[in-house]
Amino acid sequence: MKLTLKIKLLPSDAQALYLLNTIKEANSACNAISEIAWSNRVFQQFKLHGICYYGIKDSFSLSSQVVVRCISKVVDSYKIDKKSKRSFHPLGAIAYDSRIISYKKDLVSISTIDGRVKIPFICHNTKYIPYIKGEADLVYKKDKFYLFQTVEIPDVEIEDIEEFIGVDFGLTDIAVTSDGAKHSAEWLNQYREKRQNIRSSLQRKGTRGARRLLKRLKGKEKTTATIINHTISKSIVESAKSQGKGIAIEDLTGIRFTSKRRSKKFRIKLGRWGFHQLRCFLEYKSKLNGVKLIVVDPAYTSKTCSCCRHIGKRNNKSFKCENCGNDIDSDVNASINIATLGAVISQPEKSEMYSCAVHF
Repeated sequence: MKLTLKIKLLPSDAQALYLLNTIKEANSACNAISEIAWSNRVFQQFKLHGICYYGIKDSFSLSSQVVVRCISKVVDSYKIDKKSKRSFHPLGAIAYDSRIISYKKDLVSISTIDGRVKIPFICHNTKYIPYIKGEADLVYKKDKFYLFQTVEIPDVEIEDIEEFIGVDFGLTDIAVTSDGAKHSAEWLNQYREKRQNIRSSLQRKGTRGARRLLKRLKGKEKTTATIINHTISKSIVESAKSQGKGIAIEDLTGIRFTSKRRSKKFRIKLGRWGFHQLRCFLEYKSKLNGVKLIVVDPAYTSKTCSCCRHIGKRNNKSFKCENCGNDIDSDVNASINIATLGAVISQPEKSEMYSCAVHF
């Protein structure tokens, strides 16, 4: 399984200048390569390399392999479409491969326009460093340098199990599980509203100081939501592993288009809902821990009674079944149904688990 490892570099002032100049030089080279590719209508790696390699190598202070990576970057940018000429930001990320970057203990050796430099780094997941394989992207963000390094981790054998923990995603509660765990969205929603009010106030002011503050605050809300999703997914996977169960989740693809449009406030909440990110985190953490994960169809999971499988009545957080009298939290009810569906998909011979008795 391939993952991306985030590594923070700790360069000296001189090393930071080397890295910054290398990023600027590489992106200037990418713009020159893009001009050649566009004017000659050549977008294939091998052909473009033959046309521009020596000219770019002589015109820019870059090593041979960095030039090769720049050509690859331009070629990749044209894979989306070839209708317009691509241009590159002076401080855009640049790619490194194993020929121009290497790791040894707590130092990374990286190629710059001033030669190789050895820079200390911080990585909170050092256990993955032995699995480094593939390219790394050098990113300059808010006066700091990061490496986003590809690692390839051996897959853990996933055992075939019978029981599942169902996970219901929502706006009021980010995730509710069939074993009783609730991860509320109240704090995150309040935090987002506060941030939105701050941004609106600063945008109305429009002063230079306000713009600087907006730039400094940029991305903090997204980072906070990402940390929360990491924490929730880790908790769910650890719980499933300790109980010897699998995880069943809903397939909410396209829900932003299929859900009923309500107030502007609801639409804003729906737009910020990070259910896809949470699903991705659950998927890769499950693989890392050898926990089986199944994706189920969410249709009627919140309207079906988890006891008798008849259709009941849901009113926001409340679910009532007129057939058996079941009165339960609607999200807990849905998570139990999702867990049952996961077990049925895993063992089709037990499909009667998700069926109800018919009354005449």
